[in-house]
Amino acid sequence: MSLISRWLDHLRGSDMPEERQAARASAPVLMVEIGGYAHKARDWSAGGACIEGFAEAVVIGNILSGHLYWAGDRRRLGFAAEVMRLDPGGAMALRWLDLPLAIQQEMEAYIG
Repeated sequence: MSLISRWLDHLRGSDMPEERQAARASAPVLMVEIGGYAHKARDWSAGGACIEGFAEAVVIGNILSGHLYWAGDRRRLGFAAEVMRLDPGGAMALRWLDLPLAIQQEMEAYIG
């Protein structure tokens, strides 16, 4: 997250309404593999995902990469994402920077 984005978020405060651009879904199960560890996405969209149980040291604004796949699917497709939020319980919100076209099209088809 850029310095300007952080400053604007600070000015907006935490009482702002939801501003997500894309509808979220939790099924089918999207797996997000980072550093060789697979994490189940709590929810996902063509804009990003929230994963739980992430234990590595990261900060908001870090760029992460790894592989995405649907649970039960053998394909592993590369992605890059920016860390947008870290919750105390270990949940991490990601914004896709490089999302494979195949996954994006499938997400859009599932969400409708």
